[in-house]
Amino acid sequence: MNIQDQIIRDTRSLLKNIPPVCFPYDSQNCAPARKDSQVLLLKETAFELGGREKKSAAYICISSEPGIVGENSTLLYGPDLGQIKGPLSYARITFAETEDIGEDDRAYHICKDIDLIKYSVFPEGFMVRASSMEAREQVRVGKKAVKDGLSFAQIGNLFIRKYLEYPKVRAVQVLFITGETADFKGLGRLAEKNKMITKALNKIMEKADKECSTCGLKEICDEVEGLRKMHFQNRKR
Repeated sequence: MNIQDQIIRDTRSLLKNIPPVCFPYDSQNCAPARKDSQVLLLKETAFELGGREKKSAAYICISSEPGIVGENSTLLYGPDLGQIKGPLSYARITFAETEDIGEDDRAYHICKDIDLIKYSVFPEGFMVRASSMEAREQVRVGKKAVKDGLSFAQIGNLFIRKYLEYPKVRAVQVLFITGETADFKGLGRLAEKNKMITKALNKIMEKADKECSTCGLKEICDEVEGLRKMHFQNRKR
């Protein structure tokens, strides 16, 4: 499954002028984890990231291309949690490399499983409100968590550990982007395109026998290498 590879390349190209801090994966330095989500009241909150008055983007790209993700790591573009004093724009982007899972129904369900993993990660003092419809994410960071030294490296390690528990996942890279330096408009376009790829893939796997000329997703299928091929393969089954 390689239909999101170009999104990975375009994301890296968009961020190439911002030097990141790279934290290699350390399974022994994960953020404290909760068993379920938490509610942080405003009086308990140090600051918000990606709030409505700020820009935000969130998406995951899954690929079977060997080496496309690189080593398990967290990349931070912008200030870390201990350096932030107020609301900032924010993005969390995940690249996951799998073993060769093919391009059939099984591969589709594996990708769905991997995509859902993010909903089972609950760092203590880091309340996430995600909108898959808008491809954005808003975070409240607790005062106590900041005081205790919570960092993006620890949060990234927690996400990576959870993804690596899935048997088909070989490597994971988590990108955190904070501040106003990054091209959030460009990231938003990539997030929207990634969402349309997922929507097209869902329709293909539903085996919707629809003429391409009348399908509202024709443009994305024409643009993304592999989607049209998968469409016709599934119609033949």
